[in-house]
Amino acid sequence: MTTRYAIERYRKGEDRPDGETDVTAVDSRSLAELFGCSLDQFADVYAVEPKHAEALATLTGLGFDLSGYDYFLSITAD
Repeated sequence: MTTRYAIERYRKGEDRPDGETDVTAVDSRSLAELFGCSLDQFADVYAVEPKHAEALATLTGLGFDLSGYDYFLSITAD
């Protein structure tokens, strides 16, 4: 089973994603710790709050515009 991690971006007030970036290359344990979960229970979708955005920017190199977009970390398994 392969696990995929992606940052999804939604314009504020919109229901459809405006973009998605695969961040599977980032260490899954680091992502789980950032969101306060144990790795064995790290599944689903997590809202990216300001406290997460700075660390995610460092881990991924992405920029986050929290005033214009809502971001989510989505975890899927194949």
